[in-house]
Amino acid sequence: MRAKNFFFLFLLSLLLTAWTGCGTQSEVRRKQSQAVDLENKGNDLFQQGQFLRALGYYQRALQGYESIDHREGVAKSLNSMGSVFQAVGRTPTALDYYQRSLAIYSDLGNDAGMSLNLNHIGTASLSLGKPHAALEFFEKSLAMEEKRGDIKGQADRWNNIGLAYRGLGQNDRAMECYLRAKSLNEKAENLAGIADNLNNMGAIYESRKDWPRALEAYRGALEMDKKKENSLGISTALANMGRLYETMGEKQKALDYYLRAWKVNESLGLKERIQYDLEKIASLYEALGNPQEAEKFRKRSRELTSSSK
Repeated sequence: MRAKNFFFLFLLSLLLTAWTGCGTQSEVRRKQSQAVDLENKGNDLFQQGQFLRALGYYQRALQGYESIDHREGVAKSLNSMGSVFQAVGRTPTALDYYQRSLAIYSDLGNDAGMSLNLNHIGTASLSLGKPHAALEFFEKSLAMEEKRGDIKGQADRWNNIGLAYRGLGQNDRAMECYLRAKSLNEKAENLAGIADNLNNMGAIYESRKDWPRALEAYRGALEMDKKKENSLGISTALANMGRLYETMGEKQKALDYYLRAWKVNESLGLKERIQYDLEKIASLYEALGNPQEAEKFRKRSRELTSSSK
């Protein structure tokens, strides 16, 4: 009788262990799935330019990944949060998040994650006025992308290397990099990447006072971003064209483009860009002999400044 009781208890123990294990695995999968969903929602909001809302989703995704010790997920969330901080101008904070993410990806031996963070550390360094340091990070990242055979990643790194050379005042080398990036992006059918390349090429043409080529490049960027439905890119190209027409002395055309850029940025809630647009619009209305409209936009600018404090 004792033997039967022992066997029954042993069998029950095995069943409970199996049931508990299945329950735990199911819970882990559920939490991971939730974290991925939160991360994807954050990515969508980031692409729309709604950076602070995106940050909230990334933070919740990070908590989810940490609760199941999903190291790759933690690293990914840290990198995404770094991108938000950089987008809103908090570059030193962004750099900290990128470095934390890089450390985890390095421990995991994840080349794609390491390359991504090296690239982002490069962009942060460039924002902090350190083009030499940025160039080193971009070149390390490019070598990893070439090893991985990622054409889109290579294009992005060549574009950023061009930005670093631009920061060093080497415009000819920068242009070579942009053209190389554009060729790779065309091969990868990456419209947003092509638009970035064209905007950067336009800036160099503009610095050379080659107005026709600058205008052609900015128009091309606008066309690509519209095809991609990239609102942030659309506002960038519109503002670039506004600045170019202003430089060329065509104030009415400049005003038209700044007004269009302002409306896009208003829909995205990008305060810094909105502020820039409002100041430009007010200045151009004044120059065009319309002080009443100029004052309306100055008032909007003052109200925005007050609400940001």
